[in-house]
Amino acid sequence: MNKYAVWFRRIVWLGVIQDWAIGLPAIFAPNWLLELLHQRPTQDPVWTSFAGLLVVLLSLFYIPGANDPYRYTPNAVLATLSRPPGVIFFFFIYPNIYPAFGIIDLVLCLFQIPLLILTMLNNPQASTPDNDVFEYDGSTYKEVKEVLW
Repeated sequence: MNKYAVWFRRIVWLGVIQDWAIGLPAIFAPNWLLELLHQRPTQDPVWTSFAGLLVVLLSLFYIPGANDPYRYTPNAVLATLSRPPGVIFFFFIYPNIYPAFGIIDLVLCLFQIPLLILTMLNNPQASTPDNDVFEYDGSTYKEVKEVLW
């Protein structure tokens, strides 16, 4: 892997670990986590816990793209493109309510987008035998049907 892919992998994994570090405590102790991050406590901890669960589950889809961005390109792209909506949500739709989460997404976004672009621009051409996965040299249905009937 080239140096851009290595750094992209590291930054996406950093985001996954950050999502787990915030999401898991949010599931079980949402107000404790918000106080720890100097954010205002929530009036409805159930929905905050559910949001933490969704963050943890969403981060699981980032892992394939983090491990091999060339093989799992859609996962790598979606892992990167999932950060800007968080920035928009916490800075523009609901400003000054939970700005820490918007800052985290902004920082990760500012690193992931350029690294993803550089990673994809420096894509080494794979020379594995599964490049022609749809090529088939065997019998067709028509040929089998003619032999059987």
